[in-house]
Amino acid sequence: MSAPPVPYMRHQCHGCGHASAATDFRVCPGCGGPLSLESLARPPRAIFEQRPESLWHYRELLPIPEGVAPVTLGEGATPAIEADRLRARFGLNRLLLKNETGNPTGSFKDRQVSVGITHARHIGASTVVAMSSGNVACSASAYAARAGMRAIVLVHGHAAPAKLRQAAAYGGQVVRVPTDSSREVIDLCIRASEEFGWYHLTTAGMHERYNVEGAKTIAYELYQQTGGDLPEWVVVPVGGGGLLGAVWRGFEDLVRLGLIDRCPRLCGVQPRECAPLAQAIDRGWGFRESLAHPWPAPKTIAGGLADDILFDGHTALPAIRETNGLAITVSEGEILEGMRLLAATEGILCEPSSAVVVAALAKLPPESNGVCCVITGSGIKDLDAFAGSAAGPYPAATTLDEFRALTGGAG
Repeated sequence: MSAPPVPYMRHQCHGCGHASAATDFRVCPGCGGPLSLESLARPPRAIFEQRPESLWHYRELLPIPEGVAPVTLGEGATPAIEADRLRARFGLNRLLLKNETGNPTGSFKDRQVSVGITHARHIGASTVVAMSSGNVACSASAYAARAGMRAIVLVHGHAAPAKLRQAAAYGGQVVRVPTDSSREVIDLCIRASEEFGWYHLTTAGMHERYNVEGAKTIAYELYQQTGGDLPEWVVVPVGGGGLLGAVWRGFEDLVRLGLIDRCPRLCGVQPRECAPLAQAIDRGWGFRESLAHPWPAPKTIAGGLADDILFDGHTALPAIRETNGLAITVSEGEILEGMRLLAATEGILCEPSSAVVVAALAKLPPESNGVCCVITGSGIKDLDAFAGSAAGPYPAATTLDEFRALTGGAG
């Protein structure tokens, strides 16, 4: 399955710098590394001054030809919330929360899947297959239903049961693979797509570059929502690194268009129990060297981040290095406290894989001039993670005296 190249897109290799027309090259002809897509379009400045209704507001910067109808459920256009109580808690001068929990299936993955499945349908696919820890399974199943396509999702041992039930409710065929290694599952996924002619919808840019493009729109929206007054830091959860790399490339688009002078500093956050990004940054590894050292036996409550390799290290590593950023790790206890704190101070219920960014706030440089945390997924999809961390429900109370004893009364 293939489609003619989009005239305003090109391939970019972040390893050797090679750039060429967006043809069907699977790898860089210069160094053999993964390729990213880069838009050469110059849309009118006005699109960044208007409030978007969905990510397709920015379609001129996405790799879908004009005239191709998008597969959409209204994804994107999520709020950027001023988090004053949480800001004060960490002594910051400004804190924004880019709240991706409001996407149609509850996570930022809807951005990626909307673009990826639109491309899949455009090139004639009728079935998509994806590896997932849960959120991609939900997105792929929902958007396949919307497109009239079939979705098959392969999940590893870290997948949250509620997410799998959600995916099945959309009609996705959920298949458990008995391993905790995302690398092993994606290898099976690739073999199945090649054998059966299915479109590979896993959001891993090293294998299918179209599938990660929708997340760039988070950067465009932040520019619009702040009136161009972007914070110094943008803090992003990292599993395989696709979100981090996409947000960086979105900001690079804004630099190319002359809208900003430089990217915000990017901070990628991982659980301490599965931290291939921090490992690669600390040891000075490039992308290929990081692949040669998968994280052994990842075990973390943040199952959405339990990727043993950086599937998008070719963009995630330069995202940190070229913005003078940071790779931060947080403990399991810090993740649980981040979930509780975000819900109790700002009223946002996030999943453990999102809570890592809250936990990271205490580890940013103290002089940080504004921070935006990307809250990637809803905690409603993984309520079991809150077991034991929230008070109540309280015993039954039927009199005012009993209520006073339980609640403390007035005030």
